[in-house]
Amino acid sequence: MIRHFFSAASLIVLVACGPGADKADHGVSTDPNAATGFIISNTVAPETATVREGETIARDADGRPYNYALLGQPLPALSGKLADGSVFDPTSLEGTWNVIDIWGIWCGDCMADAPYVAALVTAIDQDPDLGFLSIHTPANANRATPTDMYGKYGSVSAYFDDKGYSYPTLLDEDASLRFALEIRWTPSYLLVDPTGIVRGFRTDLSVADGEPVKDFLKDVARVKSSVKAGQTPPAFQPVIGPQGVMGITGATPFNTNAIRAAFPDQEIVPGEMVAEGDTYPVFQVMTQSDTAPMFTVEPDWSRGHVYRVSTTHSNVTGPGGEQIGTYRLSQLTEQARSTCFDGVDESANLLICNDLDNGVRFQRVFEPLDDGADAVLTGMAYYPARPDAMD
Repeated sequence: MIRHFFSAASLIVLVACGPGADKADHGVSTDPNAATGFIISNTVAPETATVREGETIARDADGRPYNYALLGQPLPALSGKLADGSVFDPTSLEGTWNVIDIWGIWCGDCMADAPYVAALVTAIDQDPDLGFLSIHTPANANRATPTDMYGKYGSVSAYFDDKGYSYPTLLDEDASLRFALEIRWTPSYLLVDPTGIVRGFRTDLSVADGEPVKDFLKDVARVKSSVKAGQTPPAFQPVIGPQGVMGITGATPFNTNAIRAAFPDQEIVPGEMVAEGDTYPVFQVMTQSDTAPMFTVEPDWSRGHVYRVSTTHSNVTGPGGEQIGTYRLSQLTEQARSTCFDGVDESANLLICNDLDNGVRFQRVFEPLDDGADAVLTGMAYYPARPDAMD
């Protein structure tokens, strides 16, 4: 994005608020499938999605993420000081729905959103069953000085005084909250239910079509109603791709607690697998309505981390919407087909197609059809980057 430079005295730069952003002017989406809407479950990213070098997150052309890692999971513990100098009370979020706005004065997109946030807060104040908290965060831990974060204002309080805003704001002074919340773009908005589960996520209000504040509140009402009716929005979507599998999006310890956290609300069953004559333990991820495992999680014992997450289940979709049993090799791009090679040993007579990106490997497995004219997808696997490869 074009950066808007203040005078030298202000000492602040408003930037597009995702790492490595380089899009055009604010407010002009360069992607017909812009990731700006309110989402309540992680779904397959469109084919136009891109993954940046060193990441496993699918983004639109402007850098906004299509998915959010903590959907359906408990909100991490929040602590610190508020902009007014008082200590944040985490119990203030208990027992009610809450909208959480993660933003920064340094961020041009956040500044464009500010009037919408003020209107949103005014509307939320009229709803006794809905609360609001904002979290002011730096771009990252290396840009956490007062000058980096507040520029000419010097503080959030001074900024509020200048603009006439007033709402509770938790100060993330070292990016630790940003890290815990796994925020990949600012501004980001979370919807959290009374039990502390994250039920919704979205990015900028200012670039959305329609009536951003009203539409946001309609989405909140829709989610609240569905939960009250016992129709909780699905947190589990069987999707696998270069960006990961549910909560496994990078180096993950191979233990029960870590796997349960990665697949919340799913049954995790210990099991065994035999490969090349060796037997070793695995975890199988089961859904309540299925007897076959949705995913199998295998270990790398030398490092104590997850080595591979694989699936042969027909309900699982790949990054482009492909499904096992129906997707054909001929549907892959020519570049993707160029990575394919013949399997050996237990994979003999199969075709293995690898997608490699900075230590991450996503794999499709095809079985040739009887007539030899094409091959059908029979399996997919995600290999996280090894911890030592991430240093």
